[in-house]
Amino acid sequence: MELYHDNRVYFEPTSHSYLLDGDVLLQGVTELMHKHNLGADYSNIPKAKLEPAAAEGTAIHKEIQEYEKGESFFASELIDEYKKLNLKFVEAEYPITDYEIIASAIDCVYEGSAPNKVKLVDIKTTLKYHRRPLEWQLGIYKVYFEKMNPSLEVEECLCLWIDKKARKINAFQHVNPVTEDEVKALLDAERNGEIYIDTNDIPDLGEVLAPEEADELVANAGKIAELENTLKILKEASEQIREKLLEYMVEHNLTEISCPGGVFKLKAAYSTTRVDSKALKSLYPAVYTKVAKESEVKASITYKSLQ
Repeated sequence: MELYHDNRVYFEPTSHSYLLDGDVLLQGVTELMHKHNLGADYSNIPKAKLEPAAAEGTAIHKEIQEYEKGESFFASELIDEYKKLNLKFVEAEYPITDYEIIASAIDCVYEGSAPNKVKLVDIKTTLKYHRRPLEWQLGIYKVYFEKMNPSLEVEECLCLWIDKKARKINAFQHVNPVTEDEVKALLDAERNGEIYIDTNDIPDLGEVLAPEEADELVANAGKIAELENTLKILKEASEQIREKLLEYMVEHNLTEISCPGGVFKLKAAYSTTRVDSKALKSLYPAVYTKVAKESEVKASITYKSLQ
């Protein structure tokens, strides 16, 4: 698999900046995100701690990328663990740009499940997993990777989250990238000198529950939704037949009809009386106020499958 490369964008390692056509300075994606309050906040961490942590993170990036490019021959527990992911490497530090405002480099690109599909992976060595910043970062990467490689589709975005002290993989986490519309809105705000406000930040279940709790809840919610849907289909399918049986039992004055494994019982028709609260409120508002009873409904949650 070959990726498109454009030599119009140059990365200057000393200043860690990107230049378009040799003279137009472009912002890095993380720089833009921090400007619009979309990045992880490290403002309360002393510089004396940040710099060594950043250096260690860079070393881990380099270790994985050098292994994939065949430039490293040193064995390590981290690489042994990384090998078990069975990823098909395409390229490291792949540059993307919109040719106007931003440029950046994707940590790793891997083959997807088909020849025209890829996976984009960002390597993180932070102490905490910062979900929303990753959704923005990989969402921007996805948009401009596909624009620069129109014949390819980003099948999945992932984060390889590594414990830099233990040099162990914490998680190989799926990331839900922001949409192209959100990316466009961010760049429009930057272009207009405005600060973008993220109104689509929906917390992830993993931020509230332990992994095993989240897995159990989602699995059970899915099963319940499936069973409820099956029950609805069965009721609809049997409604006409039940009506036929009901008519027969009423016509022949029957209260029960036996069947294999059970009995169908007739529930006779009856009248009920209820107060039309809407009419009462309209005609006699004073009375309605006196007899109205307010009750609390307990908070609850519902589940909706996105499949």
